[in-house]
Amino acid sequence: MLKSEPNAKCCLWKPFLSKITLKNESNYKVKYEAYLYKGSAIGKIDTALSAGGFEGKTALEVIQAETLKPEIGVIPKNDVRHVTVNRGQRIALRYMYIDLHGDYTEEVRNFGVLDLVKFIQPSTEDIKEIIIEREKIVEELNRKEAEEIKRIEREERERKAKEHRCSSLTQHMCSPGDTPKKLCPHCEHWYCKYHYHVNNNPFGRGGHQCN
Repeated sequence: MLKSEPNAKCCLWKPFLSKITLKNESNYKVKYEAYLYKGSAIGKIDTALSAGGFEGKTALEVIQAETLKPEIGVIPKNDVRHVTVNRGQRIALRYMYIDLHGDYTEEVRNFGVLDLVKFIQPSTEDIKEIIIEREKIVEELNRKEAEEIKRIEREERERKAKEHRCSSLTQHMCSPGDTPKKLCPHCEHWYCKYHYHVNNNPFGRGGHQCN
């Protein structure tokens, strides 16, 4: 969904070009991050992109190591933006189609001032695949969030169970050690393991009399 072609407006009589043109030819708004780099970073980032194809994980790691700050922008559909660069600079570009992608794509590309960068309209089949993949990611995030909520609730219950004292009047018979107390669902009092079960027989062993 990202391609480039030689910028036909570039000519020899304009040797100090300072802008890279980004053209959105899709039906979506495009959000982009443009990382400007030059000097020693050129070899590192270009090598990372060559080694990783267009999957930019390795390149992003190099970019982060170089502490490069991105220029962030949004291009309305069928519109153009320009990224200003200094002499000898290039840009590493990553992007997402708003309302289609859930986050930035894994694709990272590098461009120079002689490139006209185009964001093209994805095919119907590509759109379907992207939506399916996005829904899978959302489901996985929701699952992890639900698991985290359960973990927090469980730890909170365990913490409260340790803080509570057994409600039995015969605490000298309580289970040894700092056993977590359990809440009786009937009388809503907290008991150790020995006194937790319901035992309304005054001559029985263990348990507690429950209303």
